Parts: sequence; structure tokens; C-alpha cells
Amino acid sequence: MLTPYDEIELFGLTENGADDLPIPNDEDLQGRAVGEAFEAIFGTIQGTGLGSEVEPLAHAFATMFQRRAVSLDQAADRQKVKIKSLVGTQDGSEIAEQELDEATRLYTMLQEKADALKGMAEAAAQAYEQETGEHYTPVTGDRTTRRAMETGAVFEAKKLLEAADRADAERNKVTGTKIAVAGASDWIDSAPIWRRLDAALAKCPDMVLCHKGSRGAERIAAAWAKSRKVPQILFRPNWAAHNKAAPFRANDEMLTAKIKGAILFGGGGIGLNLAEKAEAKGLHVARVPAPEKPRDV
Repeated sequence: MLTPYDEIELFGLTENGADDLPIPNDEDLQGRAVGEAFEAIFGTIQGTGLGSEVEPLAHAFATMFQRRAVSLDQAADRQKVKIKSLVGTQDGSEIAEQELDEATRLYTMLQEKADALKGMAEAAAQAYEQETGEHYTPVTGDRTTRRAMETGAVFEAKKLLEAADRADAERNKVTGTKIAVAGASDWIDSAPIWRRLDAALAKCPDMVLCHKGSRGAERIAAAWAKSRKVPQILFRPNWAAHNKAAPFRANDEMLTAKIKGAILFGGGGIGLNLAEKAEAKGLHVARVPAPEKPRDV
């Protein structure tokens, strides 16, 4: 499966603005980038007439990332509220659907940015402590994430909202044979997916497609379902609540929804997780290998 850096190497940078570029969210890159920047700035002025400024400047350096991460987190939460509002006002029109898709894309982008900057903030805090020997404490708030500081009342309120969401889903549930789909995010060939799903529909005329809405194979499957007028149930990962575990929790939700089977297109850890859990429950899992990529001559 292609990493964001592989995509840049293969396809170059996009022309649609920085928000469409892949986000470097692996911990090694964040730590190395912050560490090198920290050393370049403070290693230069340490032992000079500016040495007394290292502590306040290093503190400000770490706080810069922390404040921006909190700001993006708050923006993602506001976007989540907007998504809930749009879901409630869907009228089946293409414009409404596009607006919801754009809101969802923006929410995912904000959350990914926030998560990346949280990692950078922690790396900067650790660099501050190593350089100064002092414990890092932000000017406002706490070093832990905002969610870790939630009071019991807030936690209970969120549980109540989640229960209400599940109740709404239950009232509006779609009946039929639920078939889950997962697959590689870099899958671009729609033909094998359409053929396999057509065969599944022939066996299960009341088929309901379940997926997470991820790019690649799952979005191709979603386009197939729309074309064939097959009902869909979207199990979007709850990034705000579960962070990096969100896609795996979404897999668990699909299994809880009592799917009858799953189709896995290509590899990928998240898809394999769904397949293994489904097989452990005795469900049938069809595995469709990814098309072979042409070799360089």
C-alpha cells in the first residue's frame, strides 16, 4: 500500500492547495523535524550572550505547537457539529450529498492536522526539558490533550450523545443482507470491484453495502452501490473519540451490526483486521487480490 510519501514521489504535489497534500503524521518524522529545528535554533545560541534566552524561547517554541493543536481540535469539533446537522437535513439531492462529503473531508483533514501537531508539541516539550532541565508546562491549559482533561460530567454527556446517535441509527436502519467491504486505499481499478459486487448482488438481491467510506476500494464500491441503487450503511471512523484506533473500532461496529459476510479487496492492515475478525465469528470472507502492477521495463 502506498504511503503519503510514495504518492508524492509517484504523482507529485497536488495543485489544489496545501490542504490536499498528505499529512506527515508518523512519530519518527514529527520528532526528527522538531528535534532538528530545535537544535538548529537553540544549539546555536547556547553558550553565547543569548544563552539566558534559551529557556523562554524554547518554552514558546513548544507552546506554539500545543496552542495550534488545540485550535485545530476545536475546529474539528465544530465541523463535527456541522456534519451532524447536515446528516439530519439530507434530502437525497446531489448538492446536499456533496456538501456533506465536503464537510466530512474537512473534518478528517482538521483532525489529522491536530493529531500531527499534538505529536510535534510533545516532541518539542521533551526537547525543552532535555535542554533546560525544567518540566514543561504550557502557559494555558495542560500538557495532556483536552480530552484527557474532560470532567466526569462531560464524559457522561458524550456517552449520552453516543447512545442517542445509536438510537437514531436503529430507528433508521436499513433491512437486508449486510455485506461489508474493505480494501486498499491505493486501489484504482474499478472493473474487478464492480464485477465482484455484481456477483454478490446476484446472490443477495436484498444486499446492503457496509463500509467506512475510505478512499480507494471502498469509494469505488460506494460508487457501484449508488449506480446499482443498493442501500449503503456508512460506518465512518470516529477519529475524535478513538484517534488512531478509529478505523478498527469502525470494523467492530460493522460486526456488531450483524453483517453476513465481507469482501476484502487487496491488502492493508485495517481491511485484514476486519477479515480476521469476521472469520473468527464464522462469517464468509471473500478475498480479491489487487491487480498486478505493470513492471518497469
